[in-house]
Amino acid sequence: MSSPIAAKPLPVYLQVAELLARQIKAGYWHEGERMPTEAELSATLNVAVGTLRKALALLAEQDVLERVQGSGTYVKRASGTQRIYELFRLELTTGPGLPTATILGLSSCTRPPHVPALGGDASDALWRVRRLRYLSEVPVALEEIWFSAAACPELQAQELGDSMYLFYQQRLQVWIARVEDRIAVAPAPAWATSPCGLKASDSAGFIERLSWTAGNTLAEYSQTWFDPAVCRYTSRLSQ
Repeated sequence: MSSPIAAKPLPVYLQVAELLARQIKAGYWHEGERMPTEAELSATLNVAVGTLRKALALLAEQDVLERVQGSGTYVKRASGTQRIYELFRLELTTGPGLPTATILGLSSCTRPPHVPALGGDASDALWRVRRLRYLSEVPVALEEIWFSAAACPELQAQELGDSMYLFYQQRLQVWIARVEDRIAVAPAPAWATSPCGLKASDSAGFIERLSWTAGNTLAEYSQTWFDPAVCRYTSRLSQ
């Protein structure tokens, strides 16, 4: 592929819902707290009130928010239905941010030695995706993602969206149920590129991730190099 391609964005109302959910989980608002008015939120997020209302309705349907007639919108809980970015752990140093991505490369490959067998079959035919990841339009990380090509032998970069897990659901009928992250420090890869702040061999935060389906099939292997000057890995636990 000759030049980077922007991944297909989520619908705007879904982007707003995901960003609000990430902010709630990060503690911007707490359970029982009243959210800002629709006018305030739409101005802050720079979206139409109608789009915001659609996002709030979705969050209410998913038990994240509660809308009280004549009173306002309140935080109900920050968890429950797994959200698109529930397993996305990178956040800006200033706050969660909305994840988006640019596709740097898409290749059909034979499984290299460092990548485990994927997809629950004997095939070693894999897709490799290289992406530049953004949070609220700030470039923060480089990703290399591997998944089985058995279910989609033909694929174009334009078909990939901002969320790979949503792509797996919609295109491959694969749902990621759990992940294992291994965190370290590693040199940025040789294919590091602008506008990411990381250059090849720069010291970077490093995440090696294994992703499984509910049936315990290893569906994805990924490596992420992130710029600690602008983002951090965050995991929150609650009882």
